[in-house]
Amino acid sequence: MAQDEKPMSEDKGKGKVEDANDVKGVNGTKEPEKDKDGKTVKDGLLPPEELSEEDQQLKNDLEMLVERLRESDSSLYKPTLEAIKTFIKTSTSSMTAVPKPLKFLRPHYQKLEDTYAKWPAGEDKDSMADMLSVLGMTSDEDSLDTLKYRLLAPSTDLGSWGHEYMRHLALEIGQEYQKRLNEDQDSDDLIGLALNLVPFFLSHNAEADAVDLLSELEMIGELGRFLDENTYSRVCLYMVSMVPLLTYPDDNAFLSMAHDIYMKHKRYTQAMALAIRLNDMDLIKSTFEATDDKSMKRQMAFLIGRQRIWLDLPEEEQEDTELQEFIGKGAQYSGPQAT
Repeated sequence: MAQDEKPMSEDKGKGKVEDANDVKGVNGTKEPEKDKDGKTVKDGLLPPEELSEEDQQLKNDLEMLVERLRESDSSLYKPTLEAIKTFIKTSTSSMTAVPKPLKFLRPHYQKLEDTYAKWPAGEDKDSMADMLSVLGMTSDEDSLDTLKYRLLAPSTDLGSWGHEYMRHLALEIGQEYQKRLNEDQDSDDLIGLALNLVPFFLSHNAEADAVDLLSELEMIGELGRFLDENTYSRVCLYMVSMVPLLTYPDDNAFLSMAHDIYMKHKRYTQAMALAIRLNDMDLIKSTFEATDDKSMKRQMAFLIGRQRIWLDLPEEEQEDTELQEFIGKGAQYSGPQAT
């Protein structure tokens, strides 16, 4: 077998030189860094984003509208603001991307704030605050500008700005409420605004957001009046699932509220289960006596029996052997008592 050829002396170190050339370039200078698309990165910064023709046109249109708001001709303000709002409302984006109109307007946010401060009070200024409240979502997290301008421009059509805006506004309401609570300040304006958000959340399958908002404002007792046949069951399910994560007395408040909602909608067995969890004998008794339906009472009797609860039945029901039997069966299924 022939032996492997040894490298010639002139070939020694050739690989190292080639590697060095790869790094430094043919003239001994370092090759410029490039991004994933092969474009040169200057001073560690990526090149400016290249916009499509459509996006560039949108950017130009928005910049023109911003400049129009800064002009002295007040007759232009109303149609200009409506045009900007239309751009924002009709934009589409992914769940993680900022809508393009907000992205293009963000560099002009300070200009718009300065312009707003100079305008006299009136319909145009309120409309400007309405728009700034939405644009405030792109400002610093601690500024709470979305809430600030919303309080300056009350509206009954908040939902037209979309779910993400409503969730952001609810978050800022909770933050501001805690701040005012710590400083012992009035919060009536926040409460009124929050109550306007609740119907939107409930009608858009966002029951958790509605419950969380009212809980943050310590107003969970107000929830019942917003519920109907289509929303109460999901709300109660969420509230009961949250109880293990809460501390006293919030956990009992959630159970009591869910119990009352079930009672209002005549879901007596679910209400009885919560009354038992609350360990409130008066509530257990009132829940049991809330209906004359015999089959419903037998279901509740079975639940009571499983927990080995002694219930003093009304006189007319003490002779109901079937009812007594269901209480006894529940006790049998509960297993032996702990000693």
